[in-house]
This record gives sequence, structure tokens and C-alpha cells, in this order.
Amino acid sequence: MTSMKKLLTASSLLAVAGLVACGGGGGGSSPAPTPTATALTYTDPTSGTYLLKKDAASSGSHLVLDLVGPTAGTASGVTLTLNADTSKVAWTNVASTDPANTLVQNGAQFSLGTGTPILLARTYGSTTLMATVAQKGLTVTPASLNGVLLKVALDLKPNLGLAQGTTISLSADGTKSLVLDGTKGSAPIGPITVSVGTLTAQ
Repeated sequence: MTSMKKLLTASSLLAVAGLVACGGGGGGSSPAPTPTATALTYTDPTSGTYLLKKDAASSGSHLVLDLVGPTAGTASGVTLTLNADTSKVAWTNVASTDPANTLVQNGAQFSLGTGTPILLARTYGSTTLMATVAQKGLTVTPASLNGVLLKVALDLKPNLGLAQGTTISLSADGTKSLVLDGTKGSAPIGPITVSVGTLTAQ
């Protein structure tokens, strides 16, 4: 082989090696797609009087939230008003076996008595949920607030393509969240402050 042929052969080998090292030749790999969210995660608030906490019945894209009362005090009923980013989540029944559009379950504190219970929830303007549970009649002995007062739920909307870790707005309306205390005479209804944790698509 002449000196010129050797030089050309060496040059070709170097060029091929450079293409391989740089991913050339049209065979480069594409970046992996960003994983999209399929579930809801919720971090409980760490302090407050009334707390919105994750219920153990939560699973995957279905999040059940408990309104937990203070360790002291009594009441005959409570109303919880929440606002959520309903472009990403939807208010839904706590359990799939609940009657359609119930949107709320009683907790463990209030005795609803017989007949039609005072247990009602409605959505307003799609983003707001107002849920109420109460014992019947102010003569009924008020219940301890130390426990789960009511339950509500959210579902992650499907096929949104949200990135994992996307924060979803969720807040309580302090002027429309109320407690009914029949022991307080002429002013039995008063506002409550509900501490809300962090909601994330995962």
C-alpha cells in the first residue's frame, strides 16, 4: 500500500470514529418523554385548629379529604367551603357506592338521627364546593369536635398531560366555613379557619 493510500485509509477511519463518538450517521437516540401525572398526592397541614387531612381511603387519582376538628370544644354541625383548580381536578363522591352527586360523607362525630339527614353538598361556579353536616335540632347534645367531622373528595382529570409534580390550587374559604354551636345562645353560628395542605399531581 502506498503512503497516499495509507493516509486516505487512516483519514476515513478517523472520520467514522468521529461520527460514532458524536452520535452521527442518523442513528442518534431521542430524549425520553417526560412522565405525565396519573395520581394525586396530598401533604397534610402541620398546624391549625381545623385541619384538612388525607383519608386512608385515598388511592391513585382519587383523593379523599377529612375535615378534622380541634381537640377541645363541641358543636352541632359544620360547613366546609373549598375552592380547587377544576381545570385539573373534579369534585366527586367520596365512595363509588354513594348516591350520585352526594359529594360529602358524614365523619365520626355527628349523629344524624333518623329520617332524612342534614347532609348536603353543592358545587358553585364549578370551582367551589360547599358541604354541610349537622345534627337535627339544637336540643340535641352537641358532639365533640375532636375527630373527623366530614369527608369530601377530588379526582384528577384524565388525559391532561400534566407533568409530575404539578401543584394544584386548593384552599378553604374562611368566611363560608362555619361551625354550629347550640350552646352559644343568640350567636350559634361562627366562622372557622381551616388549614389546607399541598395538593400535587404525581
